Amino acid sequence: MIDILNIEPTVISRDLKGKYILLYGKPKVGKTTLASNFPNNLLVAFEKGYNAIDGIRAIDINKWADFKQVLRQLEKPEAKEMYDTITIDTTTIAYEMCESFICAQNGVQTISDIPWGQGYAATKKEFENSLRRITMMGYGLVLISHVDRRLEAIDESNEVEILAPSMPKRCYEVVNQIVDIIGYISTEWDNDGNSSRWLYTRATPTIMAGTRFRYLEPRIPLGYDSLVEAINKAIDKQKELDGATVVDKVESRVEEEMTFDQIRAEAQELWTTLVGAAEENADKILKKVEMTFGRKMKLSDITEDQKDLFFLVLLDMREMNSAL
Repeated sequence: MIDILNIEPTVISRDLKGKYILLYGKPKVGKTTLASNFPNNLLVAFEKGYNAIDGIRAIDINKWADFKQVLRQLEKPEAKEMYDTITIDTTTIAYEMCESFICAQNGVQTISDIPWGQGYAATKKEFENSLRRITMMGYGLVLISHVDRRLEAIDESNEVEILAPSMPKRCYEVVNQIVDIIGYISTEWDNDGNSSRWLYTRATPTIMAGTRFRYLEPRIPLGYDSLVEAINKAIDKQKELDGATVVDKVESRVEEEMTFDQIRAEAQELWTTLVGAAEENADKILKKVEMTFGRKMKLSDITEDQKDLFFLVLLDMREMNSAL
């Protein structure tokens, strides 16, 4: 239950559990490999990019309904003990499956067939709620994307190649709001033909990237350990220069929601107690129901899809009971 009187100030954790990262780059540059190195990682594979990676836990997703099943299972205590980070590979395909799900809900072939742009809005909302659900359950989140390359004129005779995550605009808007780091993975060669791979965490004139970690290095050698070390250095600098409170690990506290049946059972019990104490309490309770739902209705008329509103009524009934 929400309690604003019992909130601890936020702190910055060195632990990557609870961090949200978007990785993008060319095919086979190491995106999935880097993500798989996050401890206790579940790879949610909307495409099979893990065939050459050993020792990971991966689940293949063929349709959005499969992903919704994964979300339900992630709520279980056993899942929270097993996994720290959820990786989605790739984000674009996930969004496309989400769009197909909305089309099926509305009995149409393409999202544009839903009038007034409501299909696009519904897809974005479903996608956003699903990603947000992962973060609110306390998991870290790694999103993987391919790279989109476009040419942009810098003057009448010259163009420059711009690199950005390859995903629909509405998908990117959702992702950009969630992630702490947008990182581009690049392979570079020296004069002797030796290659090295880097993770860019700051935007350049030609690369889209960014981070919420104020002092994170703009370019990091590719690798999980290198990323952890760079983030820790950035956190130390924030502690030194800004006085930030830093801890090694934050234990996620996720409140367990009551089920609809639990809410209904407690409400029925409270109804019996309150009305038994004073018959006029029946009218008082129904008035609170009307104020919450915006219309007159009985407790028995409340349906499962109105669970959140029912819970607010239950809180009112608890307050009435405590005042007896």
